[in-house]
Amino acid sequence: MSELQPFRIHFHDPDLLPLDIEAPCVADARKVAIERRNVTEGAIRKVKLIREKANG
Repeated sequence: MSELQPFRIHFHDPDLLPLDIEAPCVADARKVAIERRNVTEGAIRKVKLIREKANG
């Protein structure tokens, strides 16, 4: 099994707050977001990998 990575999912609807998810890849993160928020794939605006700050 792949190592889980942290992703933040942003939606087109401003009423839907971004969702933080741990998943092995972007495709899996999208699937989880669709299921959790009960939205279509088109409702997702962007998926970002959350990176730790090096000095902060």
